[in-house]
Amino acid sequence: MNSHQKNSLVIMLAFVLLAACKGKPGSVTADSLSKKNDSAKLKKATVSNYSKKTVDSLVRVGAISPDSLPDVPPSQSEEREALKLAYDRVETIDTVLICQKDTLHFHSKRYCLKDVKLVEPKLYDPDEQHPKEFVTHPFVADIWLAHNKDTVLKRQFKAADFNPAYRDNFGGNLKKYGSIIDLYLEHQNRDKKRVVVSFSIAIPATDLGINMYLIIDKKGGYKMASAVIN
Repeated sequence: MNSHQKNSLVIMLAFVLLAACKGKPGSVTADSLSKKNDSAKLKKATVSNYSKKTVDSLVRVGAISPDSLPDVPPSQSEEREALKLAYDRVETIDTVLICQKDTLHFHSKRYCLKDVKLVEPKLYDPDEQHPKEFVTHPFVADIWLAHNKDTVLKRQFKAADFNPAYRDNFGGNLKKYGSIIDLYLEHQNRDKKRVVVSFSIAIPATDLGINMYLIIDKKGGYKMASAVIN
């Protein structure tokens, strides 16, 4: 595309945006242009009114900056593609907690069980006209804890292990199709004689999930809960 064609495309898109702004309720008016701090808000408000194809065209020809675009959550289709890319990713945590004479060495590894199928029902398919089952794989976490160099806990945790510790408010489907989406250490825990691990459990590529806690004492005993009491 030569410079003349680019300029023509920019002018054409500008007219499209101007016409759409006049016809859309709630669009930013000319009066707001006099406010110095509203320029960024204006771009975000207007851009959000147009299709992704139009916005991509504007970015491509340099009519708007990618940095001016509003933060838009990924679609379910995009989340599914991101999930597939995570199948080969292994995430680890390795840390040492010291409290007086007690030294706790914590290590975790979250990874995908690619040899196990997790089949989500059609009702979670973003395609409402032709829904299909979504075949994915669950994620699990290996937890290892040593107290003063002695291993006190070493086991694999699955999402189903947390089932008895919470009420499923998603029609029972979270317990059927849930997976360990993420986990991290709770740094606000005051008692360093235990380790509190936060688990995000959800139906993959959906926003249906809960946060659960794995509370491990220095002897390797543990319990699961939906809240942590210090």
